[in-house]
Amino acid sequence: MNTYFAFVLLLTLNVLLSQSNGNQQFVRRTWDEAIAMAKSFANQMTLEEKCNMTGGVGGHCAGFVSPVPHLSFGGLCFLDSPSGPGDSVAFATAFTAGIQTAATWDRDLFYRRAAAIGEEFRGKGVHFALGPMMNIDRNALHGRNWEGFGADPYLSGENSYYYVQGVQDQGVVATAKHYICNEQESNRTYHPATGPSQGYSANLDDKTMHEIYLWPFADSVAAGTGSVMCSYNQVNGTQACQNDKTLNGLLKGELAFQGNVMSDWGATKTGLPSALNGLDIDMPGHDNLMGLALLPGVQNGSISEARITDMVVRILAPYFLLGQDQNFPPLNLSFDATSDHYIVNREVGRAGFILLKNVRNTLPLNSNSDKFFSIYGSAAGRQQDGTHPRGVLGIDGALYQGGGSGFVNPTYFLDPLTSFLEKARDAHLDVQYVLDQDDYNAINQSLQTATFIGGHCLVFINAWSSEGRDRQNLSAYHDGDRLVNTVAGRCSSTIVIVNSVAQLNLESWIDHPNVTSVLWSGFAGIEYGPALIDILFGNYNPGGKLVFTLAKNDADYGTNITTDSYNSNYTEGVFLDYRHFDKFNIKPRFYFGFGLSYTTFSFSSLFISKASENNEIVAKSFRRQRPISSYNNKDLLHFYEPIYTITFTITNTGTVQGSEVAQLYVNFPDEAQQPPKILRDFERIYLDAGQSKTVTLTLSQREISYWNVVQQKWIVAQGKYTVFVSTSADSNDVKLQGSFNV
Repeated sequence: MNTYFAFVLLLTLNVLLSQSNGNQQFVRRTWDEAIAMAKSFANQMTLEEKCNMTGGVGGHCAGFVSPVPHLSFGGLCFLDSPSGPGDSVAFATAFTAGIQTAATWDRDLFYRRAAAIGEEFRGKGVHFALGPMMNIDRNALHGRNWEGFGADPYLSGENSYYYVQGVQDQGVVATAKHYICNEQESNRTYHPATGPSQGYSANLDDKTMHEIYLWPFADSVAAGTGSVMCSYNQVNGTQACQNDKTLNGLLKGELAFQGNVMSDWGATKTGLPSALNGLDIDMPGHDNLMGLALLPGVQNGSISEARITDMVVRILAPYFLLGQDQNFPPLNLSFDATSDHYIVNREVGRAGFILLKNVRNTLPLNSNSDKFFSIYGSAAGRQQDGTHPRGVLGIDGALYQGGGSGFVNPTYFLDPLTSFLEKARDAHLDVQYVLDQDDYNAINQSLQTATFIGGHCLVFINAWSSEGRDRQNLSAYHDGDRLVNTVAGRCSSTIVIVNSVAQLNLESWIDHPNVTSVLWSGFAGIEYGPALIDILFGNYNPGGKLVFTLAKNDADYGTNITTDSYNSNYTEGVFLDYRHFDKFNIKPRFYFGFGLSYTTFSFSSLFISKASENNEIVAKSFRRQRPISSYNNKDLLHFYEPIYTITFTITNTGTVQGSEVAQLYVNFPDEAQQPPKILRDFERIYLDAGQSKTVTLTLSQREISYWNVVQQKWIVAQGKYTVFVSTSADSNDVKLQGSFNV
């Protein structure tokens, strides 16, 4: 208690001393330097102080690490979320959701969004940002899919890499979560047979662990993440926060992670076993399982002081790594650090819009000739409960984020209807709208209005999800399918805008001849309305691509969420999403990576070669000069360096500016026992009409290796590798094909 009040007093004094939290230059150190400083600091602490640091304390932030006043250490503040400063703090930007960011397939935007998020955390004096969230979209019903980056580990890893570097380049520690195999919310902390202390167990084989679920965490570690958050669930029968295999074996051993492991809030189930098996911080610490509760264990020999010291060093190393010991802003959660972040928010949001259908070139709209519009659906307008909905969140209005700890209470939200009406004012459009989609009398009456017959009908549907619950089905909320079919039955130009958390089943209306355009808006953030107008009226050419496959039948995904079983068995192995559809020759509605444009592109002149250390093109293409920052080990660094280059030319053959995402898929030799093709690189290319560009994609040793469960290492298979340059995971979208032999 005394420690807590001392911390609060220190924070209060800091706020009083400075109300200006502007970004300041900071000293960034190497991991070796940071660890040396952390060890020196720990050597000046008493055993009680060291133990105390391993347990969180309450306060204004989501969690704190206690101060050490005699060493002038003011403690550490931890705050949600992966999409901006969460926990309902004031003056925060609700950034474009992770799932929408991934849909941009643009590494520059990955980084810029993360850098802006980091600026807001730093401005508020927050030391640890609790993101990125990188759990794989294993099942479409998972309530937290919106926070993550989709169904493919490579794409998720690239997003994670740039998130970590963007946030930590602002001097804020990134926290990679949730480690590991936390791919459902149902029974995550409770099982009917065992009660609240045990959640479900994710059961999977070693190959699947390495090639799917560990992959993005490896990218976060390579990027230099200072922290990893362990999850609520069990992994192969052992709690994730006390799992020696995953924490010490995989994370700290195999991946050479040098930062700390913190628990998710309340995920610690035991004290000593967790500390011995790799957990460094128990959050939020109310359970008294770690912290000073570890002191008797040291005294009786159950845990060594050396391990306690290691925990402290791991807690403090990121603090010194990012120079938080010098000129870090004082804690002020009400400080306004939003700056002009709405600009990047709007850019990321619109770049993630995905055009799924566009017959007769319905889109883009022409405000000079398209004058009459009818708008339908509650998802077009503002939420009845405001920007921070309660209860059954978000089903009564347009959505910019999902629910749970990832939710950010924004300063404002611009909904589609408001933005469309502003467009109508400026362009002299005639607009009618019915938001109550239960009032079919009003809907049917509006469809008979003479002046609007022959105009365009915009139907907005949505679906929401949240931490703590999984979705029950893949249908749109408020019987959105009925709304689409009703409008399309009478309106010859029906445009459907899908404002969804993740996958939906579109089959009841997608082939309707009057549904001329389908635009997947996803979770575009608080600039949703203006971003949508940019797309609809051609100020911005849609170029986003799906980060999951949209199936025709819900059962086609091939995975399940366990609701009445202790075990969640990952029997699909590495055959997830498009890999599953390829293996079983199932035709989906839309493949992973799919998305249309207002223009067209051609591909030519494929050339495959071995990479050279002196190749400037390779050096510039590799991670956009965002270097790996975690390793001194030359073998690990070599594992990530390009060894093959795939060069080709792409041309915008249409009449308007636009972008295309060149996706590189690889077919492995039989020895690797891999799916028919796996995503291994991509580049979003922006081109003016008629413009051409030479593009170079790369393959590293890591990207052409498979995990050998016998040798327990990554192996490059011997034989023929086939590479596909494509615009989706659909074999029909392959534009160029070549091969090389190893």
